[in-house]
Amino acid sequence: MKFGIAARLSWVLALCCSVIAGLTGLYAYRTSHDLLTQSAKNELQASANLISRRITNLRQETSRDLQLLARHPASLAVLQQATPAQMDQLATLFSLLMDAQPGYFQIRLISASEYGLERVRVDRDEHKLVRVAADDLQEKSHFSYVSDTLKLPAGSTYLSRIVINHERGAHAGLNQPTAQLATPVMDAQGKALGIIVIAYDLKAAFATLASDLPPGFQLYLANKDGDFLIHPDPSQTFGFDRGQRVLLQDEFPDARGLVEGKSNEITLEARQAQHADHPILAAFISGRVEIPNDESVLILGLAQPLGEVLARADRLGMTVLTIVGGFGLLGILLALLLARRITRPINSMSAAVQRFSNNQTIGNMPVERQDELGQLARSFVDMQNQITLQISQLQRNSQELEHLARHDALTGLPNRRLFMERLDAALERAKRGNVTLALLFIDLDKFKDINDQLGHDAGDAALQGVATRLLANTRKVDTVARMGGDEFVVLLDNPSNRAQVLAIAQKLCQGMRAPMPYLQHELTVGLSIGISMFPQDGNTADQLMTNADRAMYRVKTHSRNDFKFASEP
Repeated sequence: MKFGIAARLSWVLALCCSVIAGLTGLYAYRTSHDLLTQSAKNELQASANLISRRITNLRQETSRDLQLLARHPASLAVLQQATPAQMDQLATLFSLLMDAQPGYFQIRLISASEYGLERVRVDRDEHKLVRVAADDLQEKSHFSYVSDTLKLPAGSTYLSRIVINHERGAHAGLNQPTAQLATPVMDAQGKALGIIVIAYDLKAAFATLASDLPPGFQLYLANKDGDFLIHPDPSQTFGFDRGQRVLLQDEFPDARGLVEGKSNEITLEARQAQHADHPILAAFISGRVEIPNDESVLILGLAQPLGEVLARADRLGMTVLTIVGGFGLLGILLALLLARRITRPINSMSAAVQRFSNNQTIGNMPVERQDELGQLARSFVDMQNQITLQISQLQRNSQELEHLARHDALTGLPNRRLFMERLDAALERAKRGNVTLALLFIDLDKFKDINDQLGHDAGDAALQGVATRLLANTRKVDTVARMGGDEFVVLLDNPSNRAQVLAIAQKLCQGMRAPMPYLQHELTVGLSIGISMFPQDGNTADQLMTNADRAMYRVKTHSRNDFKFASEP
């Protein structure tokens, strides 16, 4: 068989087309992989800088509020004269500002005299504002944010160290990550008569910032020593508050230069230790706080799973290779028919790949086209949507599983596992702070009668009703948990005295006296409560649980629907 020039040229062009398609596909794959990885690094760095600027704006906005309050005539008048009308006026101003700024836990006017006595104070408590007055006002001169702020010139703002707030009576701010910002209040002679202090809710602020990040991004914040203040795993934050050190430079050794002040920003890939199974791509920036403070440097970081970046690049590369291969086959077929026209689809394919390489983004892909290039663009957009949907679903599933593992399915209360964790944590705080705590072990009276007479559905309804009433008759800071069956426990964290524990136990018993409606029946149960207190009834969780359980059984044996302390005979 003889081949003419046209046939030979067609076969030569077809061969060339195959080679070009293969090389173009390989180039597109490698280029897309490198561009996506670099784009992810640039995106992380840009997002970290953006969040850093937003944090600065939040601080500046708070400073402006502080200056407004410090210069208001009512602030100086309260420190000099302190008439009830002036104090009411200033408290109203505090409340209006807290209504406008949901991130404020607390606003206080603290006197430089009387050991730093609070003169006017408004706290946030859940969804309402509470004015603290009279005997509940506290002396704060022993806190550095008071003494250090009094030394500052007029118009200056002071930032305290970012810590977990353990100040007594802090309402919504108790045990929450908090920053105290303060400014002095000066008289006409330039003497500091007191300070204005705003307690800022860092958890809510960073949750808001994190909500604006793309899906899958993780937020970090560390202080000048590298202690984590914000971390995707909450158990890694504020380790120093628990007597531990959880450090940025231990989790990310490449970031040690930031902590030591040798560099201001870094982008890294973490593939070792806790990130061995799930490597991440992270960007960190170090910023110096420009106002007088206890936190001279803060280190902000953003991260996203490296697998997500690489998978996106691999899928894009495979899609490009598939499309390029398709174009190659089409080119071969066209080359067999007409050699001259084979260059047109090849040039179109190369131009599309080059355009993608130059733009470094899929946003300019020609999704409106109806040819193979349009199919490639639409496939890539579909790939992004699938990844986002999968990540969201995984996050929802993880949250649901975590909640089920730590809460009782029937009542929604914390289960034994979560309760023991909170009890251990409360014991550690009590030992460090030399304070008390109380544990109430509760067993239901007449519960078996309900199950036997009305069935297990009625028993479940009774358990749910008991849980609701226990929550209604305890404090927000207390923990109510179901241990199993008809046994409940209540942890009273740092009660002021034994009388307060007695009052709460009486309130719980009284709260159960009213029957609970169930269908056409009324369910009545009582509480047998055994109470143990730290430290007199035990130094460990097991000792407190055992002594409370024994006290409860004494109530069961002698009276029922009553309570007894473990220390009582």
